[in-house]
Amino acid sequence: MQSLKKQFLNKKTFLSFLISFLILYGIFSKLDFYLMLNSIKNTNLFWFFVAFGCFYASVCLKGIRWKLLLNDAELEVKLKDSILIFYLSMFANSIVPAKIGDIYRSYLLKQKNNAPISLSFATVFIERIFDLITMIPLLLILGIISFNANMPVEVLLALKYGMVLIILLIGFTLIFLKLNTKFMKKIDNKIIKNIFTNFEKGIRTLKVKSIPKLFLLSLTAWITEGFTLYFIFLSIGLNFDILFSIFTDLSSSLLTAIPFTPSGLGVVEYALLFILNLKNTGLTESSVVIVLYRAISYFSIVFLGSITHFMYGIKK
Repeated sequence: MQSLKKQFLNKKTFLSFLISFLILYGIFSKLDFYLMLNSIKNTNLFWFFVAFGCFYASVCLKGIRWKLLLNDAELEVKLKDSILIFYLSMFANSIVPAKIGDIYRSYLLKQKNNAPISLSFATVFIERIFDLITMIPLLLILGIISFNANMPVEVLLALKYGMVLIILLIGFTLIFLKLNTKFMKKIDNKIIKNIFTNFEKGIRTLKVKSIPKLFLLSLTAWITEGFTLYFIFLSIGLNFDILFSIFTDLSSSLLTAIPFTPSGLGVVEYALLFILNLKNTGLTESSVVIVLYRAISYFSIVFLGSITHFMYGIKK
């Protein structure tokens, strides 16, 4: 695997950031920056740092969930390391496109305990399925409550695509488990055979007794992250309830899965602006929410993640 530096400096990354900046320019080009900066200066810092704490509490919960998946796959890792590696994967996803951080996570784990990359990546794949199975129904319920059963067509369409994605992923997994062993018997290449065999092993090691814990951790993590936006709303005096806050955060987080920009940069901001506009929030207020939210969910990861990257002793 290429180093993060090489991944960051290639043409695809520059193109993805260009797309991000064009979207951001379209969002902020009509904004009165004096009004926005004045509003940011009046932010209640207490509630902002509570929001910061909620976001990082959700990161820890997701790191704990990943450790549970690793335990099922019989991959030994300390809780501290699972959280740090998870966080470093978020950092990688924030500076390079195509969800490279998900693969980078397995790469870091291999450096730590020599675990096969394809085996640990299977745990990341399972984690993504749990994310979708948790997020989509929760989004649907919260959307109906937040918009009094009059959910916007655009939101319903996104949820339908999410449901289709869940079905496709589960279908792919079942077909893969059914056919992989037979297919591997026909492959002579040992490297390819090891990759697919370890990936299958990683999926099959998921224990039935772990599933309730994984769902509970997923649900708790996403709700905790949703409180990030709730406290940001409080910090600037916007009167939105907790359920709408969680719905908005989940909607924007779902878009970070779109791989053509790092951490959904530009796409997430557009989604936040769109959803807040549905509640008749002014451009200035929406822009302040976006700046404060991304200060936590993007720029703090880039800043703190870069420090963690060098302090954690990564070899490459």
